[in-house]
Amino acid sequence: MDDIVFVTADSVRADYVDEMEFVSSFDVETGMTAAQYTRPSLASIHASSYESVLTGRVNEPTLAETLSAAGYTCLGCSPNPNTDATFGFAEGFDRYDSFIEPGNRGSGLRQYLANFDLLRRIYYKFYPPHAKSENRPRDREVVDQAIEWFNAADGPRFLWVHLMETHRPYGAGDDAVSEQLDQKAFFKPEQLTDAEEAEIERKYCDSLERADENVRHLLDGIDSDDPKFVFTADHGEGFGDEGYYFHQPQLRRVDDCLVQVPVVFDGIDAEGPCSLLDLTPTIAASAGAEVADRWDGNDLLETETDYTITIAPWHEQATVLWQDFERRLVSRDADVTFEHRGDKTEVEDEVPEELQGQLRDLGYVE
Repeated sequence: MDDIVFVTADSVRADYVDEMEFVSSFDVETGMTAAQYTRPSLASIHASSYESVLTGRVNEPTLAETLSAAGYTCLGCSPNPNTDATFGFAEGFDRYDSFIEPGNRGSGLRQYLANFDLLRRIYYKFYPPHAKSENRPRDREVVDQAIEWFNAADGPRFLWVHLMETHRPYGAGDDAVSEQLDQKAFFKPEQLTDAEEAEIERKYCDSLERADENVRHLLDGIDSDDPKFVFTADHGEGFGDEGYYFHQPQLRRVDDCLVQVPVVFDGIDAEGPCSLLDLTPTIAASAGAEVADRWDGNDLLETETDYTITIAPWHEQATVLWQDFERRLVSRDADVTFEHRGDKTEVEDEVPEELQGQLRDLGYVE
């Protein structure tokens, strides 16, 4: 059985993938996310599940559980509190690290207050997304840990790495967009000058170049001659295209800039536009593992995807996008219920106290 390397990078738009020279050297397809921000999107990828979008949790069976049952050693490195084991991301992994610092707590009122524009402005004034960027490990450190784990593990091996520096503010220190410019773009995008818009875009493109080098470094560093390689992003990013900057999950937007992301399959004979829910069944099938009946995505080795659904949840409502790659149908801010075998799931978003501070400091306002 072949080793499998699965890399996700935060906030990479499909129409910016050319900034990633190494990644774009592969055949790049367009993937449609199942959600508009990190936790529900990545949860739905690993579980191939619309229910995971609504709950923000990885349902079982996960990709790692399935590959583990097929004989793989499963390893995961993701420096983001949205992917903490609390939300089910560690299930099936033999070693897993979300690099969460214990004891960093936030207010239980944060989710409620984030619904109000004035209070959200005050919140970001004191807790910009830069607050935790300096303390979070750099992506190169995460990649080096992943390489160390991979090379020490028994094969066949499955490795998932999530890269964070492509997330606003696009790095740390001098690499990042300044706090002042970040605040202006978030709250008053109409007041940005041409030079400021260009600076934000340049910082973003620089972060994509660094992510690209980290992907190359990862594949060069592992002791596997010809692993299967899959790359995608959890969601895209806004740069004033639709009147806003960044992905701002509270807006419940499903614009192309947020839901269209690059997808690479190398060593797996899959192609064509797809839903990111298709990744787990396709990876599992390519490894000879079981394709679970519960999964909502398609095994692209057997089935072509002719439509996708994106759900943008926030608190008790969600915007829903159906599209067949030519037509789009959008229902905004709807009450959404998912039914499966008699069980009903509605939009919910419970975050443990010990993770709220971590999410706050990274700029999430969920």
